[in-house]
Amino acid sequence: MCARVHGTAGFQRAFCAAGNVGATCVGDVTRTCTDDGSTLHPRWYQAAIDWAKANGHSRVVLDPGTITISEATKLAWSWPWGNGFGLHVPTGIHLEGTSLSPPTIINVDHDTTKLNGLIIVAGTGTEEGLLNDASVSNLTLVGTTNVGYSQGQECPARAHSLNSILELDGHEPPSPDATVFNTGTMPRRWTVGVQVNHAEAMNGPAVNVHHLRIVHLGAGIAYGWNTAHVKENPTCETTPGIKISIQPASATWNGPTNPVTYTCPSGWDLKALSRRPGTAECRPTSCNADGSIPSGQCPALPPLGEGETVPNTMYCMRVDPTTEFGTRRYCTNQPFEFRGNANARSQVHHNSICDVNVGINIVGGNVDVSKNVVLRAPHNVPLTSNFGLSTDGHMPYTSSTTHTENFVSGFSLGFLTDGSQYTVAPPCAFRQLTGFDVGDFGDYNHVLELQQHLLDDAQKYYALTEPMRGFIDHVYVRDNRFYKNPIGLTFYRVNWGFVGFNTIDSQLTGVKGQVGVLVDNTLNSWVYGNTIRDFSTSLEFRGSPGHQSTLGSCYNGNHVVCDAPGCPNWASYPNVFSGSDVVGGTACNVAYSANYCADPTSLPSPSFPVGVTRQCYSY
Repeated sequence: MCARVHGTAGFQRAFCAAGNVGATCVGDVTRTCTDDGSTLHPRWYQAAIDWAKANGHSRVVLDPGTITISEATKLAWSWPWGNGFGLHVPTGIHLEGTSLSPPTIINVDHDTTKLNGLIIVAGTGTEEGLLNDASVSNLTLVGTTNVGYSQGQECPARAHSLNSILELDGHEPPSPDATVFNTGTMPRRWTVGVQVNHAEAMNGPAVNVHHLRIVHLGAGIAYGWNTAHVKENPTCETTPGIKISIQPASATWNGPTNPVTYTCPSGWDLKALSRRPGTAECRPTSCNADGSIPSGQCPALPPLGEGETVPNTMYCMRVDPTTEFGTRRYCTNQPFEFRGNANARSQVHHNSICDVNVGINIVGGNVDVSKNVVLRAPHNVPLTSNFGLSTDGHMPYTSSTTHTENFVSGFSLGFLTDGSQYTVAPPCAFRQLTGFDVGDFGDYNHVLELQQHLLDDAQKYYALTEPMRGFIDHVYVRDNRFYKNPIGLTFYRVNWGFVGFNTIDSQLTGVKGQVGVLVDNTLNSWVYGNTIRDFSTSLEFRGSPGHQSTLGSCYNGNHVVCDAPGCPNWASYPNVFSGSDVVGGTACNVAYSANYCADPTSLPSPSFPVGVTRQCYSY
């Protein structure tokens, strides 16, 4: 197996594993391996990439065969990627496999190797944050070496030759079987196939990812990334404006054949938490400038051992406003977005992705996501952190992403936008918020759920101080197929979003989906020409003015589309609804929540009788 380097003058050099020098390259029998790369890098495939970069060559082609990443062979990487990567593709390099059979496979043992990703595309050194002119294509990336799964056999390459989404109508790809590879902590739950690093440069050629098969990983493809740990303003200190009280729920024994029932006092909510034994409530009176807990205050328990778990216990929880720690203040994150080039848009296309928790996530802008097939075994009940396509970030850099002609099936959410995460939540603030340390919970999802209360309170703060903080601008979602997802599509904190001509069909076994399209705290956005089937609510408009945004959901359109501010050109394309729940004799095709918009001039502005918080319309 060779890694062949090509430049503008054609073939340059072939690298291979030690002991194979002189062997014929499988992908090009006119070439033989000339170097094991040992003087350049311990890994022959990375030596080929590094040599190409150093000598001004742009193309590295991997032969058919398998490269297995292990603890011994992975590449160490700087924060936040402490578990490292399999291969590094720098600026100016285009890495590709082969379209021959057998394919080029890069896999990793899911039991023994901690890994952030199989491939990272990143500028380093003087090129840090200046990423452009790179690509990854024609590879199979697999999150396990288990027999029967290690070659990506479970994921047919349906996207690779897709010319039109219409080809899949009536010929939908079957759902893959569920596996254990992307669950738990040690397997591939947090491992991505291709991580495209942040890029502050908004010029130069595109960064493209295409014709990949990605299987049994936590995520398929990611551009940019989020963090809750780096502040835009280093002098800012988070001071929570709320506190969460947690106490054991009251248990009632109902006999040997009946389950125990749990109750909470009035004003408290029942909550299952994986709180570790031996934890005790303690809230620091102050925090260090870096967000850590001052020495001597609230000591933490030792971390859990590898594979150690903590069962859930029922608690009662209450959230109250507070000034106990000082005047409320929240600190915005330093964004690590892929900003892209509007004149050379990056492309993510023709990728076949199966058995992942997250399919394709874009944190940034000027990226087109098209003709990808993203599949997962369906669940009637939504799972945490489980979505097919998504885009997030904040204005002005998360702007102008398109998602067209993709097939997405089996996720909790087919498509997600999320503009709410740009708030630093340091360890000390979390302890002030909850009275407990992050490490006091066995399931990190419970940490995220508790932390979300702080993030939501921060949105109220930003609604007063920075009205567009966390919004995503100009998101286009058109001509896609979203099947077997309990929630089809959500727009949360979007400005100028377009949802048009998609087929959104729940297709769940024995139950309806929850909502087809949810428009939540979103402005100037349009939902038109979609076919939405078998959801309890087909289309819903929600908003919380003054809490999660300044205005809520205003100036949006159902079945109409407006192409520019001021709406010089209007068009009407009705949505087609079927299978919605009937509420009070009315099919709940379109629902509005009370107080969803703070501007009464924003149509349709339905009136709500006293005590009514949600109304359905058949349209």
